[in-house]
Amino acid sequence: MLGLKLKDTVITEATVIAAKDDVPEYCRVQGGLETVILFEVALPTKVWNNKFFYVGGGGYNGSVPELTDALARGYAAAGSDTGHRGFHWDASAMYNNPQSQVNYAHRATHLVALLAKEVVQAYYGSSARRSYFCGCSNGGKMAIMEVQRYPDDFDGVVAGGAVVDRTKAMVMFDWTQRALLGSEIPPYKIPAMKKATLAACDAKDGLVDGLIDRPDKCEFDPKVLRCAGADGPNCLTPKQVTAWKKILNGPVNSAGKRLYVGYSPGHEDDYPYYITGVGTMHGYPSSNFMYMDSFMRWIVFGPKFDSVRDFDYDKNPESMIPFEKDQDADSTDLSGFKAHGGKLILYNGWADHSTPPLRTVQYYNDILQKNGEATGTFVRLFMMPGLYHCNGGPGPNTFGGLGQKGYKKNDPENDIIGALDRWVDQGIPPAKLMATKFKDDDPRQGVARTRPVCPYPQVATYKGSGSVDDAANFVCASSK
Repeated sequence: MLGLKLKDTVITEATVIAAKDDVPEYCRVQGGLETVILFEVALPTKVWNNKFFYVGGGGYNGSVPELTDALARGYAAAGSDTGHRGFHWDASAMYNNPQSQVNYAHRATHLVALLAKEVVQAYYGSSARRSYFCGCSNGGKMAIMEVQRYPDDFDGVVAGGAVVDRTKAMVMFDWTQRALLGSEIPPYKIPAMKKATLAACDAKDGLVDGLIDRPDKCEFDPKVLRCAGADGPNCLTPKQVTAWKKILNGPVNSAGKRLYVGYSPGHEDDYPYYITGVGTMHGYPSSNFMYMDSFMRWIVFGPKFDSVRDFDYDKNPESMIPFEKDQDADSTDLSGFKAHGGKLILYNGWADHSTPPLRTVQYYNDILQKNGEATGTFVRLFMMPGLYHCNGGPGPNTFGGLGQKGYKKNDPENDIIGALDRWVDQGIPPAKLMATKFKDDDPRQGVARTRPVCPYPQVATYKGSGSVDDAANFVCASSK
């Protein structure tokens, strides 16, 4: 493989990696494309399933993502750093570099997908029978970018927690930090917030089970936690109440025009990581702040811009418009992908406090409006109750997503990739996904709860008898 000659490509390594745990022996091919896009192609030496799997990267990428999930399923796999190096929330390598920004946004993924298929062909002597893409968060954005811009690259795509429109999402992230400026919410108040939303929203799905299935059906007002007397861990000050209201409602300008959706109430345990930070300087160092600040300073406004204090919600959104063309993946024109015979599975956690679940629902509804009844023949959306951003959370959070452990590999009922593969290969669309919650999120400790997740807008509905922890006691039914 070291001697393989490919256009604008240098192969720097081709090494056989020994089998370990559930990852089979494979040949690791590494190199550079156009000198700036680093990539890796992983080729099972003995157990290839004759299919190709591209792994999307998180954040601002900056490094090749882990490929072992795909290898463990038997796929030849590939991924890239999208053309720059850096920690996942650091966009500084793209400063004053429009080509790097375009590479990151979509171009590098397309080029490496084509390159990797050539490597597969050269190694095995035959092309991959099917090509799939799976990613979450930024990887989800990469996935739908491929569907929209390069519809012939992949036969099937899984896009989880997708950053549908980065420019507008960054405005929303900025809004959360401005709301918290001078109204910081310390981590020790989070349990009271979680308890309040659970009390208000748990029963909205008709079942009190400690899980908020449909937070979009719940009208929650943070004022229920307003301190009646002195400040304390079980209540919020008036300023904190206002801040939380703003976070849930989403950004508006001075005329009251909505600029983006807000977050859904419920399961706030991960707020410190994603929104509220350590509670001393707006939401620092939450991911909302880190990703937004990096985008504002290194891509849009320059390194001296104070993203939390200087952003003007009346004027500055206009500054984001030039970046929409390459950074946003909100097109509903999926006609090329549909004509290719492609299948797309979208998913998002209802308890995702990074990419707002309501935006994914909104995007799916936009696709539905454009494509009508034909939508279900090539696009399905699964909204996961109690799932945080891509992984974790109090709900059944294991279903074959990247980085998850304990699911039944390649099982169409328990593995979202298996469901995609069956849909593409056999034409059987996923009627439900089986999601599992392990005790302490550790498969070695056994199953705590199973629950079917139904294609949106259907919901898992309790039959009325039997354990609420057993998926057998639920059916998919239309949402009320």
